[in-house]
Amino acid sequence: MFRCSLMNPELTLKTTAVILNWNCHEMTAECIRSLLAMDAQNLEILLVDNGSSDGSAEILSRAFPQITVLPQERNLGFAAGCNVGMRHALANDAAYVLLLNNDTFVASDFIREMLAAIESDPRIGAVCPKIFFTDRPNLLWYAGADFSPWTGTSKHRGWKEVDQGQFDDYREITQATGCAMLVRCSAVRAVGLLDEQFWAYAEDLDWSVRFLRRRYLLAFAPKAHVWHYDGATSVKSMGAGSQAIRQFFSTRNMVLVARKHLRWWQIPSYMLGFGITHILLYTALRLWRCDFPALLAIYKGLAQGLRAPLIETAQ
Repeated sequence: MFRCSLMNPELTLKTTAVILNWNCHEMTAECIRSLLAMDAQNLEILLVDNGSSDGSAEILSRAFPQITVLPQERNLGFAAGCNVGMRHALANDAAYVLLLNNDTFVASDFIREMLAAIESDPRIGAVCPKIFFTDRPNLLWYAGADFSPWTGTSKHRGWKEVDQGQFDDYREITQATGCAMLVRCSAVRAVGLLDEQFWAYAEDLDWSVRFLRRRYLLAFAPKAHVWHYDGATSVKSMGAGSQAIRQFFSTRNMVLVARKHLRWWQIPSYMLGFGITHILLYTALRLWRCDFPALLAIYKGLAQGLRAPLIETAQ
């Protein structure tokens, strides 16, 4: 448990918000407008455009001249795209980096509550907010999460529960979410950037494990609120193929997490848990839905996760 500080850190400490965009300028614009409407000071908004083909970089630059836009020549993936923004923040003396999905919008006091939480204890490396579904604004998407290396399973606390304050006092977590995460820059320098080999999915889990291994805490800030269009970016950008792509990367990357972080004595139970809750469950789901591309993607992801050489984490 930790206690929120009474100080007002946003008055003096620079925070850089990093938003990744790929062919979703309308949705990204809503996210940016919510950040601009916050009661925040010393906040830089940085948009990394991941090689969009719909003119997003130019459209958003004209619409929001007060933000910084870093256009990329191609789609780097989520991890590498976020790293572009974080390198900029680190080079420009930011104290904190806010990673925020472009398919979200935030409350007016969001950054103040996030900063109060992370400043309450110097051991906290990253803090995550309470996240709701946009179509049901009081229905929880995330109220902290925990990952078990014994079973290979993650649990979002409060998933699809109506918010009645039942998670307002829960603070320490073991899995942060890249959907919305405020990170201490000194911790990023110690732990390293997101692992770009993951490309997308589970890169935040890998990062969480690395933070904890360096003895940083991960925390949940229940008074900081975000609303999330769950899966909207991938569906809008990738269309009908999004399920196969998500299935491939989620399977492959959970195998990479195991290869990177498991102790030998955790492997048997991890294999059993992952095999049942991921491989068998999603195989049955894809067969039931007759989604054969996504079914094949499960086993392609499994094969690549097992045989791909591990690449050193980006710095």
